[in-house]
Amino acid sequence: MKNITISEEAYNEFKGFLEENSIVDFNIRINFAGSACSGPVFNISVSETTENDVVEKVNDISFIIEKNLIDEFGGFIIISTNENDGRGLSLKPVIAPEGGCGGSCNGCH
Repeated sequence: MKNITISEEAYNEFKGFLEENSIVDFNIRINFAGSACSGPVFNISVSETTENDVVEKVNDISFIIEKNLIDEFGGFIIISTNENDGRGLSLKPVIAPEGGCGGSCNGCH
């Protein structure tokens, strides 16, 4: 099963972002950072693997994801700035939870 979907354009942009930020270790962990009005929020960090992780290598980059995040979100899609209508690189879950904030956020209504 493919846990990371990334176009060549998005891969090149993402790798360029890592290099611009002097990241030389391409072991990139996808982290769940909480929920917002628009749904789940994720971030990335340089990391090592643990026994609870799945690693998917795409060219030079190893994406590290906790197994429970794959179970919950079905994997991840990374889209380029161009694919994201000029709004920058984006990381999205394959399975997006329904309903956004569920009434718990101000400004969602």
